[in-house]
Amino acid sequence: METEKGERDVPIGSTLVYNRQTDPLFVSMTSSLTSPTTVVSAAETAAFQGRFFESSTGSQSVAANGFLVVQYTIPANSNRTVYIQRVSGGATTNTTIDILFNATFAAAGTTITPVNSNLASAITSVVTGKYLSQATDPTTGGTRVNSIIQTGGPVVIDYSGRIIIPSTTTDRTFYIRLANNTNQTNILSVNVSWWELVS
Repeated sequence: METEKGERDVPIGSTLVYNRQTDPLFVSMTSSLTSPTTVVSAAETAAFQGRFFESSTGSQSVAANGFLVVQYTIPANSNRTVYIQRVSGGATTNTTIDILFNATFAAAGTTITPVNSNLASAITSVVTGKYLSQATDPTTGGTRVNSIIQTGGPVVIDYSGRIIIPSTTTDRTFYIRLANNTNQTNILSVNVSWWELVS
């Protein structure tokens, strides 16, 4: 068998001629069950680092033609950038779901405490949350990003970090408004998850 000069019985065309184990030009990745090659999402990495947060209003009774609004505030000069992962929730029947930037409601509402999804982490979120259920729309201002008509059951909006809210010198809000489009009491809920990185 013809061999390369200076190599011991290495056939021409063998990858070892160009990529010897003792002096490789490149490394080929291999994957096995015991040592898999994996790609981890940004959200999973944030969770491993204790920077992924979950929040929920729980099930709320909303009056006929009433509203459930949820306001998340990213405080000024927080030095963290917030990446919205997912908004989910729903209703037992016909509802409109609006996602807005920088809308607010004036009432104190009920506080939502973000929960770190990594139970081993002591890191807390800079985001504060509150919600309110009432007969009239308390929303002031804001820019609508999405609007969805939901006929019943769950709704999941996966942003996967594509909504990015950087720290600035003024407060910013991420706002969800659910409108009960029926003439009867409706049960609604909102869940939001996000991660935060030091900016």
